[in-house]
Amino acid sequence: MQYLRLADRVLLRKYGDRYFAYQAKNDELYELDFEAFNFLLSCDGSSKEIDGPSLDYLLSENLVEISSEKRINDFYEQKEPSLRFLLLTVTNLCNLTCEHCYVPQRNEFMSFGTFKKAVDDFYRIGGLKLIISGGEPLIHPEIFEFLKYARKYPFRVVLLTNGYLIRAENVPYLSKLVDEVQISLDGLTGHEKLRNAGWRKAVEKIEMLSGKVDVSISTMVTRYNVNEFEEMKRIVDDLNVVRWSIDVPTCETELLPDWEDVKRIMSSFGFGEMGHESISGYACGAHYCEVNPDGSVVKCGFFEESVGNIAEGLEECWERMKKRFIWKTDVLKCNCKYRDDCRGGCRYRALVYSGDLFLEDPVMCCLFGVLSRNVNSEDLNT
Repeated sequence: MQYLRLADRVLLRKYGDRYFAYQAKNDELYELDFEAFNFLLSCDGSSKEIDGPSLDYLLSENLVEISSEKRINDFYEQKEPSLRFLLLTVTNLCNLTCEHCYVPQRNEFMSFGTFKKAVDDFYRIGGLKLIISGGEPLIHPEIFEFLKYARKYPFRVVLLTNGYLIRAENVPYLSKLVDEVQISLDGLTGHEKLRNAGWRKAVEKIEMLSGKVDVSISTMVTRYNVNEFEEMKRIVDDLNVVRWSIDVPTCETELLPDWEDVKRIMSSFGFGEMGHESISGYACGAHYCEVNPDGSVVKCGFFEESVGNIAEGLEECWERMKKRFIWKTDVLKCNCKYRDDCRGGCRYRALVYSGDLFLEDPVMCCLFGVLSRNVNSEDLNT
């Protein structure tokens, strides 16, 4: 006899007073009412009646499966703000020296013990997506052991890389260990100026991975590539990627484009989820933090001040993070009718570009058409 069972890698979560199902393989988050949540929780391979259209929908979304084997389901819960996304910086070394990079190169590697502790804690408190980065993570001598360990858990595993160290012979193994590989492509000649590395090789690595694992592209808008996005779009459209995210580097150099170029490009190009959206009423980072190679836990790579070490426990560090570095939007000094939609944008970018941690992020103000001051890239470099 065959019955309904919760599909593989569907994670049931309660965040605050809201209920969710996350399909890690497809990177889809569904908000549920209490009845739907309990129904999925009860799908353990026992007899379960359900009407045709509802069953068809659940099967099509890979939320349930037909099985003759029972499996007890569980769920994890957190208070809001909830830690759903964790980035592990496994090394600060990189094979490139990109002009916009904010990571200081150091001969430092995360230990397996630190990695294991972070991953174990993240799953135990109800995390959804583990992101592994650097520097260049593929430089780490134990990177495949790290990925193999992370894969024992059902959450989504994402590898952020410049792609240049990916070899064809490693692709089949890599595709079994991660759900997604994100590769940077910062224009054509613009990519080469920014990274001192050929853009065609980056595209070659994307093509190598495509069809074997989800591939996404990350692009920074700079003065070098503002006129290359139409051509980039034609290339990206042929690459079978799941997401093309576009952002602006946080730096104080001549790399910055004019804000009108930023608005034009970010409004016209890119697709898919552009970032880890915060919860209503909170500024950036309400679901996210990072762990450095030495185990120190920080808000993100831009903020150097640590709230503790992963050895103390991720849950303890996250509670400190909520008290010190996750701000409610009503404390922000930027105040316009769109604030609840943009949630203030990036706080570090506000500090760099506006001079105050709680002032406006001009990138978001530009996108919403409310940039209040005549700020341009020349102003920011003086």
